Amino acid sequence: MEEKVFWINSTKLPCQGVGPVTCLQIQEGAEIEEGKWLNFFSNIEGFDYKPGNIYRIKVNVTQLPPPVPADASSLKYSLLEVISQKPDLTLRITDIWRLESIGEMKNPTGMDKPLIFEFNAAERGIFGFSGCNTVRGPITKLTETEIEFGNLMSTMMACPQAEMILERGVTQALKEIKKYKIENNRLYLATLDGTPLMILLKMD
Repeated sequence: MEEKVFWINSTKLPCQGVGPVTCLQIQEGAEIEEGKWLNFFSNIEGFDYKPGNIYRIKVNVTQLPPPVPADASSLKYSLLEVISQKPDLTLRITDIWRLESIGEMKNPTGMDKPLIFEFNAAERGIFGFSGCNTVRGPITKLTETEIEFGNLMSTMMACPQAEMILERGVTQALKEIKKYKIENNRLYLATLDGTPLMILLKMD
């Protein structure tokens, strides 16, 4: 018998067991590390998981006697204590947003369309229309106040000059963004020293 302490992430993600399922995301360790979540394929007896919360829990781990079914774990996990439980505020960024301003430019459009971006905190990704092409890529850092994007992949359409300039501005801004806040249905994206780069409006 052994005791372990786990962090449990605020969303389950698709994982491959015997068939497609969703798994809890866990970490061990004193602090949560970005990008270090692991799929947890077992159940935790007595643990009432509610999505949207980050948990720190203590569990009892016991070895099951053989024979164990081929698709099951040989370990049994039982909840001993919920050490902490708090809402995951990073999930507020998961939504569809319209670019309201970038620098001095208000309500920019490309090809007569607004610039719409979809953020997904659980899957750590961004997808959107940057004025000419669609872009997608990873969110490499996300805390309650900080956000950073990794390498963004883009389709390769050629567009009129104005759209190309707008798009370059958008992709450059996304590289420089380090901080964010959400107020009044708006997402404010800024540099490390707080210089505003983009404001996006939540779409209903």
